[in-house]
Amino acid sequence: MKTQTTAVVLALAAMLALAAMLAGGRAVADGMPSASLKDTVAVPIWSGFYAGAGAGYGHLVAENDYWEPDFASSWKGEGAAGGLATLVLGLDRQLRQSYVAGVFAEYDWSSIEITYEDTTTPQQKFRIRSAVSVGARAGYLLTPTSLLYLVGGYTWTDGKSRNYFDITSDSVTYPGATSVDLAGPFAGIGMETQLGRQLAVRGEVRYLMFGNEVTNAQPSVPFTDSFHANLLTGRLVVVYKMPAR
Repeated sequence: MKTQTTAVVLALAAMLALAAMLAGGRAVADGMPSASLKDTVAVPIWSGFYAGAGAGYGHLVAENDYWEPDFASSWKGEGAAGGLATLVLGLDRQLRQSYVAGVFAEYDWSSIEITYEDTTTPQQKFRIRSAVSVGARAGYLLTPTSLLYLVGGYTWTDGKSRNYFDITSDSVTYPGATSVDLAGPFAGIGMETQLGRQLAVRGEVRYLMFGNEVTNAQPSVPFTDSFHANLLTGRLVVVYKMPAR
């Protein structure tokens, strides 16, 4: 199941990038010259502030590490998947003729969720409800209207649990954390294509690497349970660009 979901995300990301490239081709065909940047008459807007909104899909792969004085174990490959909606604000600057660099801040609403249920325990869920990201990007203009770029930054998430981090031992249940806020760096690649003087569409793939978080610890028993995860996302965002003054 994990392999299939990852394949879906990668396929989605490839389609987003292809859509952006095709849109770029249409923009050129519809009147944006395909000549060199120097010969372009209607110069596309790359420098300035922008705002955008979009949607995407994410697949999370998690690992639980359990420790007690005479025993340790690790459960790998726990998977979660779901959609996301995103808002972004940013500032770009065109450098020379062929390069663009910028910074941005982003807010995501998410339905990425792990659910586990069996006949002996209550239903267990962990969900990433929202995320805040800050980052930077830098790219190369393949055409006057199409930008291939790399992106990197840091993400903070709001994660909520319902029984997911509880541990039952000898018929005793030790409640785990109900709020686990994962955070970590991300890196990715994307393609942005301008559809007109102030509208653009971008397709982007990101890989987030969250740090380790303790989710259940009982000094009196004693034991410690911790959780860390990686998240792969693909997203498509429509951007409105405000020209620099």
